[in-house]
Amino acid sequence: MRTLRSQVRWIMIAIVVLFVLSIFGMYGFNSPRRSSSGGEDYIVAEIDGKAVMRSMLDEQLRNYVQRANIGDVTSADLPRLYQAALENIALVSRLAKEAEESGLKATEEEIDAAVKEISEQFPTKEAFMQYLDRSGIKMSAFRESIAQQVVQKKLMEKAVGTPEVKDEEVKDFYEKLKLPFFHSPAGYSMDFIRLKTKEEADKLLALLAEGKEWKEAVDTVTSDDVIEKTPESGPVFVPESSFRDVLAPLADIAVGEVSPAVEIASNDILIAVKRGKVEEKTAPFEEVSGDVKSLLTEEKSREAQSNFFRGLRERVNIVIHDHDLFPKPEAKTEEPAPSQEKSGDVQVPAGGEEKK
Repeated sequence: MRTLRSQVRWIMIAIVVLFVLSIFGMYGFNSPRRSSSGGEDYIVAEIDGKAVMRSMLDEQLRNYVQRANIGDVTSADLPRLYQAALENIALVSRLAKEAEESGLKATEEEIDAAVKEISEQFPTKEAFMQYLDRSGIKMSAFRESIAQQVVQKKLMEKAVGTPEVKDEEVKDFYEKLKLPFFHSPAGYSMDFIRLKTKEEADKLLALLAEGKEWKEAVDTVTSDDVIEKTPESGPVFVPESSFRDVLAPLADIAVGEVSPAVEIASNDILIAVKRGKVEEKTAPFEEVSGDVKSLLTEEKSREAQSNFFRGLRERVNIVIHDHDLFPKPEAKTEEPAPSQEKSGDVQVPAGGEEKK
C-alpha cells in the first residue's frame, strides 16, 4: 500500500503548486516592462478586461515550463505552451477575484504557517530571505500575497466540500483491483550483487565458499567493479516468475545457498543468495479498507477540484490580441456537396453554422 499512498499524494501536487508557486508569479500583473525578446512590451490578451502584457506571458511561460519540468522546447511547442500559461494566468486571476468577493479571511496563524511551509522549501531561512530580496519582494507584501492565497484555498475547499465515500464503493474498488493492487506473488527475499568482470565474481565466490558472511565478502569488492547490489535497507523481493531465461539458475538454489555466477550480459555478472521464502498473499479487505477509502476520497476531491477550476475557467472572458502567439483554430472540414440538389433545398456543409 506504500506505492498506492504515494500515488495519491502525487494526484494532488498540481493543486498545491497553484497555491504555493503562483505567489511569486502574481507580482506585477499590470506592470509595464520590456518583453523578454528585447522589444517594447505590448498587450497580448485581456482577461476580464485586464491587460496581459507580453512580458508577463513570457514570465508565466518560463514558470510553467520549469514547474512542469518540460525540456527540449521547440518553436513548434510555443503556441501550446503560451496557451497553457495564459490559461494559468486566467485561473489565478479569476480565483483571486472570487476570493476577494467571498468575505473569507486569513488569520495571522494561517499566514505564519504558510510562510513557514514555503520558506522550508529553501535550504536555509537566509536563502529564502535572499530570494525575496533578489526578487524585490518585501516581507509585508509577501505576507499580504500569502493571505490572499490562504483565502483562495479556503474558497476552493468550501466549494469542493468533503466528499462522501460509501462502504459499497470501497468494497467494489477492492474486488475490481484486488490482483494488481493488493496481491503479492510467491517469491524470495534475496541479497544480490552485479559485477563487471568474471574475475571479481570468482574472487567473491571463493570468499563466500570459505565461510565469510555476505556483507563482509561484498565489502571487499571495490565500488568501481560493482554495477548494483542489495540496498542498505536489506534484501529485496524477487518473484518466482523472474527465475527464467538468464535467471533460470536461481530457481533451483535452496534458501541460504549462494548462486553460481550468472552472466546476465557482457560485463554484467550476477551472484545472489536466497534469504527466505515469501508465500503468495492477497491482503484481506479488512486490512486495506482504510487505505482504499482514503484513495477514493482523494480521487473524489481531485474530481471536485477539477470541476471547480473548470467552472472558474468558464466564467473568465479571454480576448486575444496577438493571435500569432497562440494555437491556430482548427480548420473545419467541409463535406463535398452532393452532385444533385433538390429544387428549393439549401445545402449547408457539416459544421457550417452561421457565425453570430
